[in-house]
Amino acid sequence: MKSITEKQILEWKEELANQIKKRDQAKKVFDECTVNINALQGGVQFGELLLKKNESISQPLSKVEPNPQLKKAPSKK
Repeated sequence: MKSITEKQILEWKEELANQIKKRDQAKKVFDECTVNINALQGGVQFGELLLKKNESISQPLSKVEPNPQLKKAPSKK
């Protein structure tokens, strides 16, 4: 019975080590992805702001048209 229990404990320890290694690798991948996602989101925000800025610069200033009703009618002489 003792040897069976010792064997089981060894298997569990090996599996525990494998799972810890797997978790650590997954955490590393997760952290790298998080950094990449943040960088990409920043790039998207920068690009969108740049487009908005360029649109506002390239739009011609709107001219105020005088109200045609305020023009004086030609005088009848």
